Amino acid sequence: MTIQHSKNLIALAIISSFSMPALANDVQDNDTVLEEVSVVAKKLSHANHVIDPSMIKQQSSVSSVLAVMDNLPGISINEGDAFGGDDWSTSITMRGFTIDGNQQQLGMTVDGIPNGGSNYGGGAKANRYLDSENMTTIEVSQGTSDISSASLEALGGTFNFISSDPAFETATKFAYTHGDHDASRYFIRHDTGQIFDNTYAYMSYSSTSTSRWVGEGSNGGMERQHAEVKFITELDNLTITSRLSYDDADEDNYNSVTVEQFEQTPDWDQLTWNWTGVPHFDQMFAEGWSTLRENTLAYVKFDYQFSDNLSFQVTPYYHKNEGRGDWIPPYLIALDDENNAILDDDGNLISYGFTDSNGTPLAPQAGCSEELSWPWASGAGLNPACYSDAAIPVMSYRHSHYEKDRFGLTANVDWSVGMNDIQFGLWAESNERNEYRDWHKVIDARIYHHFDATPYWTQYSNEFQTDTLKLYIKDTLDFGDLSLNIGAQKYLVDIEKTNKFTGEMTGKVNSDSDVLFSAGAIYQLNDSIELFAGFSENFSAIKDGVLERESSTLDSIEPETAENIDLGLRYSNEDINFSATYYSIDFDNRITFIAPGSGTDGIDYNVGTNGSYRNDGGIESDGFELSLSYRINQQWSIFSSYTNNDSRYVGNAPGFKAGDKVTDSVDDMFVLSTDYSKGDFHVGASGKYTGERGVADSYTTFDINAGIAINFNSNAISSVDIAFVVTNITDESYLSTGTGNGTTFFIGAPRTASMTLTANF
Repeated sequence: MTIQHSKNLIALAIISSFSMPALANDVQDNDTVLEEVSVVAKKLSHANHVIDPSMIKQQSSVSSVLAVMDNLPGISINEGDAFGGDDWSTSITMRGFTIDGNQQQLGMTVDGIPNGGSNYGGGAKANRYLDSENMTTIEVSQGTSDISSASLEALGGTFNFISSDPAFETATKFAYTHGDHDASRYFIRHDTGQIFDNTYAYMSYSSTSTSRWVGEGSNGGMERQHAEVKFITELDNLTITSRLSYDDADEDNYNSVTVEQFEQTPDWDQLTWNWTGVPHFDQMFAEGWSTLRENTLAYVKFDYQFSDNLSFQVTPYYHKNEGRGDWIPPYLIALDDENNAILDDDGNLISYGFTDSNGTPLAPQAGCSEELSWPWASGAGLNPACYSDAAIPVMSYRHSHYEKDRFGLTANVDWSVGMNDIQFGLWAESNERNEYRDWHKVIDARIYHHFDATPYWTQYSNEFQTDTLKLYIKDTLDFGDLSLNIGAQKYLVDIEKTNKFTGEMTGKVNSDSDVLFSAGAIYQLNDSIELFAGFSENFSAIKDGVLERESSTLDSIEPETAENIDLGLRYSNEDINFSATYYSIDFDNRITFIAPGSGTDGIDYNVGTNGSYRNDGGIESDGFELSLSYRINQQWSIFSSYTNNDSRYVGNAPGFKAGDKVTDSVDDMFVLSTDYSKGDFHVGASGKYTGERGVADSYTTFDINAGIAINFNSNAISSVDIAFVVTNITDESYLSTGTGNGTTFFIGAPRTASMTLTANF
């Protein structure tokens, strides 16, 4: 038996020794839940916020749930369009830490359940699990994660997305949204009310489609099918909550551009929407750049209240992820008689772009200029002028397949005794991930990108087994106006890689953490003011992707760590909530990927398992965050936040040196929003300034929203709601998020309007 599987069995044995599990979860009306959230959140010894109801109204129901967080201090959310229809171009930054296509430094959970990683290749962010209508709030811990948070990526904080509970009364909601760029969305939810004398449930379904805002016609887009079911059952001291979500998304990507390309054509990402029959150009065809993902997540939470001061919760869960990423290389890979790729003297794959009528590869005519000039696209040997008119162009349709099965559980005990509030528990998970890449022949590149369903070559096929066990304990001591807390956590993480061609284990790495300590204090100065201070040691395990690269020196790679200090003040009264936080973070053992052929022009479609990872210094971040929500009167309220952040590299590595600004980090952000509501009518406006990010200029965007509810005295229909949202109302042209290399950025979405009609029965 392997060490990894032994750990899981030990974890299960620990769980089985407890007599009865439970989950404290009050059944509340959805509207009541929304009214209870506040921008300045729990009284913790580190910075934390939850979203305000007005922030939900600022976003269209078509938008992803990620966008709701964008106005909170320290956070920048960037997506390829206003609806979040492309995971490839999505990024989240907070205090110099990033989630994007290359980095996963922030933790993410849904109802406390780990999301299984936020990376593009097999990960899934919260928008894959949750529709906006079914979300109550988002708990954001800037810098320091909650000690019980189940994540292997929480270097710089965590996001916990909370789903809504079923309603007490029977109700049905149907909504239709229509918007710019062919946006269309249908949503239906039915709440059962009370069934079986002790159970409440809801089920929902949505269907969403949009087009890419760049180009027209065959310019790609997004289609998404999503369903959720949630039950809550109360049995004396036991509460059982179960939830199932299913998501099937098909997204065509946006492409990143340089500053020079943006200045030349600020509304074009260099992808095309007309098929030319010339593979060298058609490799940039938008519908060939795709992300397909299918995610199913299920959990059952048990909460048993032993007494007023002792409760136990346990939550087993299961997650299945399937999908692929597509590209259309303008050539075929040369294979020998045994279907193995042919390599040149330097070990590079040999390819060809034209054949004769019999499929025999052709070489370009002697003395012909082989190069074609085209942004981002490789072009050697692909010039049609170098071949006879009878030559037939060929292309590949390259699929990277991702499969993941996760089974795990979280368990937690809350025990209050005397002046101590003690929390301890564990998280255990077994994660099996498969990844393989195959190449398909485009049937006739002169006509379109339709491809042969049977691949002509499989480049690699690997299986990764990750076994995780986290143990933690925390004690909060109450001295009246002063409370102190101290905690410790430990991660035990083992990863194995198996080459599925040979069945041999080809890589293994231990990514255990040291014992990670945290401590904090909260002092209640008076009824309105509290001071807080906190210290934590954060941890991010080595990703299984490190084992993909055969050149990585696994023995020398260390897990990433960060030490976080927060000092702050919170002020609150009946109308005002104010928070100010100073933070300092030291991030060590930063893991970077060194790609083969770095610095070459064009896209290298042939990169497989070569390249390497290594630790390259770290990052130091310092800054402060301010947030204010002020209720002027019963109708008017305002919210504002300001962030100043300075993140710089420590140590030298390819692409940067010590003291350089962290690529894509934002120095300054400022938000101001106002909301008015009277009776069944509401209107709001918000603006956000985002500072420079390296060579990308600063920008400011403004959004507006309005809505009205029309009530009916009818047994058939109770009300109809109309909501209108416009993002980037001034049509600001800007570069949003970068890609981590400091030179290319995704183009910000233009002005986008949508309207939602909701009928409540």
